Amino acid sequence: MMIKVLFVFVLICGVVLSQDASNDYQNTTYNAQFEPVSQSGSISVTAYFSPDNSVGLETELVENAKNTIDIGIPGFDSWSYCTDTYKGIYGCTVDKQRNQEAFPIFQALVNAINRGVQVRILTNYYSNTTYTPGYIDPLAFLKLQGAQVRYFTTLTFLHTKYMNIDGTTSSISSINYSQTSFMKNREAGVIIQNANQLTNFTNAVFEYDWDQSVDWPTISYSAADMKIIQDKSPLTVTIPPPNTFSGAYITKPTTVATKQTVEVFASPDFAFSNVAEDIKKSSSMKVYIYQITGTTWCDIMANYPGKLTILVSNDIFDQADWEAATQCYTQLVQKGITVRKTAYGMYTYSHQKYWILDDKIVYLSTGNMGDTDFPSGSNEFPAYDQDPSNWRKTNRDFNVKMTDSQLVEVYETLFEKDYALGYDYHPKSL
Repeated sequence: MMIKVLFVFVLICGVVLSQDASNDYQNTTYNAQFEPVSQSGSISVTAYFSPDNSVGLETELVENAKNTIDIGIPGFDSWSYCTDTYKGIYGCTVDKQRNQEAFPIFQALVNAINRGVQVRILTNYYSNTTYTPGYIDPLAFLKLQGAQVRYFTTLTFLHTKYMNIDGTTSSISSINYSQTSFMKNREAGVIIQNANQLTNFTNAVFEYDWDQSVDWPTISYSAADMKIIQDKSPLTVTIPPPNTFSGAYITKPTTVATKQTVEVFASPDFAFSNVAEDIKKSSSMKVYIYQITGTTWCDIMANYPGKLTILVSNDIFDQADWEAATQCYTQLVQKGITVRKTAYGMYTYSHQKYWILDDKIVYLSTGNMGDTDFPSGSNEFPAYDQDPSNWRKTNRDFNVKMTDSQLVEVYETLFEKDYALGYDYHPKSL
């Protein structure tokens, strides 16, 4: 009898830390309900990347909005330190927030609200943020100016980087609303147009999460400050030129508007099985991702029977994630699998999240290969307060599956160029 021994390891530190329930505002059990949606036809898909062209393209979407803008984003950072705390003071003066903010999407949103566009922003609430009287940050400003702002409670964490314009155009990417993400990271995204079934799907997920969400706190300001906030004069939207990195491959936005099939699905709703089944059927896989963590996903990589090529970020922001990823990469190398990291001293983080199967299928995600973004097991996700023993830290993400050969070539070329600039990871223990 032949016994197949699967490669399994336990990330004690990573698992324990990943189950921290702080800043979790989920208030009821969530049952997976959004089945993947696929559409075939003359669909327009634009592939774009940080740091080369993302901030201009996403700002342009806001500037072109006629009626509605819906945004789902983990957080909303100021590019002018208005989300920082300095000498005990959090935020900026109202005048500085309006007139000196360097984030062009903020400027574009202010103008959109003032021309009558309905703006809704869904994000996460961080309980450690304490507003200083008389000071403000971008979200508080936009809410008082007329945007609807709420915080996410469907699951543990909103991890999507998503925007829907006028109900007909969706952008899905790995790009956080931070200067680092737009200007200093490698990131990847798509803009989907002329695909009503797909945009209707992302709209439906947003609406569901919006209905579960809680209003962002409203803060009072002086009459003089409110006059500044309610000023209807247009702001100048300034798109900064892209940063250049010596030796880096520079991408260009690529639009493919032809007959093709595109699938969109949400995490955690059936996402693990959807992705795992395609991986299982493939004979080659190229993974270009920020991080791989957790027993389940590291086992999938370790036991992949086909040709596997992995490129991961040279650095990881969160210490617990870095430790969990390092344990995974060490185990993979010990099994004889090459784990390559992106170049030293180039991007702050290689935060893109995509993989290519059989040189024919591209999966692009807002989430990483890990148990929070692609959880296996039950499709029921209880809130911590209701059932702590079965609670799992779980993120909301969006995923896009593309099969057009031109799009596949775009992502393969970037993978190959960045792979060539990287270096093989060698654990210190070996």
